[in-house]
Amino acid sequence: MPLPKKPRLNKLEELSIFFPLYNEEDNVRELVTEALEVFSMYAKKYEVILVNDGSRDNTLSIARELEKENRNIRVVSQKNQGYGGAVKRGFKEAKYKWVFYSDGDLQFDLSEFKRFIPFTEKYDMVIGYRKIRAEGFRRFLVAKMLRIWNLLFLGFPLFIKDIDCAFKLINRDVINAVKPLESNGAMLTTEFLLKAHRKGFKIKQVGVKHYRRLLGVSSGNNLKVIIKAIKDTFIIRDIMTQKKYITTIRPAIA
Repeated sequence: MPLPKKPRLNKLEELSIFFPLYNEEDNVRELVTEALEVFSMYAKKYEVILVNDGSRDNTLSIARELEKENRNIRVVSQKNQGYGGAVKRGFKEAKYKWVFYSDGDLQFDLSEFKRFIPFTEKYDMVIGYRKIRAEGFRRFLVAKMLRIWNLLFLGFPLFIKDIDCAFKLINRDVINAVKPLESNGAMLTTEFLLKAHRKGFKIKQVGVKHYRRLLGVSSGNNLKVIIKAIKDTFIIRDIMTQKKYITTIRPAIA
């Protein structure tokens, strides 16, 4: 008689969620409302961390108001460090075993998070990839150039379908293992994934929907951001020559 199938995991014991925010006054209220609805269903214990990265609009004041309304919300603020700096701050502030982060621009459906949960039983990281990218040609071109650049200069693994998709669920063990992270800019996710891959962590990739930004202004294709990414590449290349990141073990991927 065959043994009954083990039920799929559909709720995490504990979860830290954080959102890097820069000038998202038009989006932060809706973002938090959606986050509280979703993560209260899929985690027994959770926290929502809003990382204000030196916003020049009313993002911080709105975030502080939301913090007062719900004990699961926590706001941290810093001088503008760039996207990577905000993500690093989120990693630092997160206190639970599993850490999820996404952007504050409402370009993802947070309810898709539920599809990631069952994979946490076998994988160390569950990362999203955009099935169809909802963005302008310039942003699309920058992403393609970044992928080629990473391949040529860093030997970035081809199996990663979407380097900078901001929909990632990560075990704290991975975060601890790849520290310190050097990049403060757009190359932060490249550095993180490359280190995790070299360390042999198991990575699962899941396709997610991507929506156009309706409010606010994206800074991802800013020339300064691109130049900073190029400079960071050489720093990361030097780091990856260190013995602790040279391995012949190929991690499990899907």
